Formats: sequence, C-alpha cells, structure tokens
Amino acid sequence: MGVKQLALWTDGPYREDALFNPSSSLNRDNCLSPFRVLKTKLSERGWDCHTQDVYKASGTAPNSVLFLDIPGVPVGKLLGRWAGKSLSYVVLQECAVVKPGNWNTGSHMQFDGIFTWDETLVDGKRYFKLNFSNHFPETISAEYPAKDKLCVMIAGHKRKAHPLELYSERENTIRWFEVNHPDDFDLYGIGWDRYAFTGPLFIRALNRIKPLTRLLGARFPSYRGAVTAKNPVMREYRFSICYENAREIPGYITEKIFDSFFAGCVPVYWGAPDIAKHIPENCFIDRRKFQNHEELYAFLKNMSEAEYMQKLDAIRAFITSPSAAPFSDRFFAETIANVVANA
Repeated sequence: MGVKQLALWTDGPYREDALFNPSSSLNRDNCLSPFRVLKTKLSERGWDCHTQDVYKASGTAPNSVLFLDIPGVPVGKLLGRWAGKSLSYVVLQECAVVKPGNWNTGSHMQFDGIFTWDETLVDGKRYFKLNFSNHFPETISAEYPAKDKLCVMIAGHKRKAHPLELYSERENTIRWFEVNHPDDFDLYGIGWDRYAFTGPLFIRALNRIKPLTRLLGARFPSYRGAVTAKNPVMREYRFSICYENAREIPGYITEKIFDSFFAGCVPVYWGAPDIAKHIPENCFIDRRKFQNHEELYAFLKNMSEAEYMQKLDAIRAFITSPSAAPFSDRFFAETIANVVANA
C-alpha cells in the first residue's frame, strides 16, 4: 500500500511548502509550528503532507485536502480534477465578524470533516473540536525580570462594521492613553501609520501607493512601528491590551492571550464571554469588569508587586498544566492527523 497524502490548501506566500519552513519570514513567533507538527504526526502514520501546489506540479491527486477557513470559490471548482478523488476538510479559524462565510452552514456541506472551536457544532463525527493553537516554549522560566514600562498593544490596524467587533475598542483604548497617560503606553503593529482604502477593487488598488496611504493615515503618537517578533517586545511591559477581533463569541480564543502569557506579560483581556471556562481568571485582567479606562488604569498602576507576581505565577502554572494542552500545536496536529488518517 502506497504512501497517502494530505494537501494543505494555502495562499500564495505559503505555497511551495513555505508553510512548513521554520526559517520563513512568515513564521513570526513560530506561528507556523502547528503545520510542521502536523506534517510530522502524519509522517508517523505513513502519510505525506505538502501544500497543494506541490501535488499539482507532480500531477498527484492527494487522498485528502485541508482548507484553512472556507474559500470564497466553491471547493469543487478549486479542486478541479481532484474533486471526487480527494476528501475535503476545513479548519474554521476566524469568527463571523472576520469571515462570515465560515458560518454559512450550507457551505459546510462541501466538506467531509470540519474542525472548529465552536462547541455548539461539535459532534465528534463530522465536526471536531479544535482551538486556535500555539507553540508552547520548551521551558518556562520562573524568573521574571523587572519592568519599568506599564502597558503595550501589538495589533494590526483594522476596521469592521459589525456590532460585535472590537477593533474600535482597541482604538478607543489607544486614544485614551495618548490623551491621558502617554508615557505609560506604547503601540506596535501594522497599518497604524497608513490609510486603508476600501470599496471597489479600483479604489482598493490605491493601497499600493504607499506614500499616499502614509500621507492620508491618521496620526497615533503612541505608535512605535511594526515588529518582527512580539515576544521580545512584550517582555519589556507589565501589561498588554489583549482584545480579540470580536466579543461575546463563546470559545473564540485566539493566539493573542497566549502571546502575552509566553512573554511573561499580564493580559488585559476582552473577547470570549466564557474565557474563564478555558483559562483561570487569575491569569488575566478582565476588561469587562471596569466601567471605563480611568478605572482600568488605576487598577494597573496601583497593582502591588506581590499581586503582579501572583498573576505571573498563575500564568506559568496554567501554561505548564494539562489544561493548556488543547491550545497547543501538538493537540492541533494530533486532532487533525487522527481524523484524516482514520477516515
């Protein structure tokens, strides 16, 4: 019996197996590790794994294809000659605020298996539970360096017209700090120094004119630029503003809070309403408990060193415990490998 194959359906920058390359510039903070671990786990089961273009170039029809979020084009059309020969799977990564097409249940019929963090869909037969996954450090230090910087945010500058979006709340927090306590807050990320054109394609094409987007961009005095890696920057701060892309969506817990944990930085979290079901409350500061930014700032500024260290100890205890395992790259890889290999 020959080797079986799984194709990872990816966009341009990740093709030619760049998705599995630890040296790729796309692998910021080791964010691509789940796919490398998946490749290893499948290999242990006698499977091969590449991005779809590799199989297309060799004329090979893989046994299975895994999509990351539901594509805008019908799956059958994308698969072409593979349709009817390859089983199709999808990981529903983003919520409806970001990718509404993910949650059109009619589109789910295109797939033989669906991996999702949405527990209301999970049945263990066609829908399988899978969180956003993270590469956990091999060792977690119990030593915490002294920090003289209070608060940081690392996020892209985005907007979305949706009642559950939190992009605007990120910007509200940024502006409040800039006006009231500019010395206690720094902003990093992509897009804060540029204007983003939206609308028809010919209008969005103006985004390619970088001098124009910078000229029209809003001014954020707290902006310190983009980062090549989040971890070394976050390590310098006591707290991070950690808002998901959307709020009040149970189970929607992305890598953001874990980025903060791994950097020894206490997150100010806002997003999943059931966050405490998955992560102990003493590991983060719940933004919903504060009526305004003034209350939040006073809480952060006046937190004693003993209380702060207790939170860091709680974070360390959690990320080294079995409770954190469902958010790991290993869990991601084993879940997908088990389903695909046993189909």
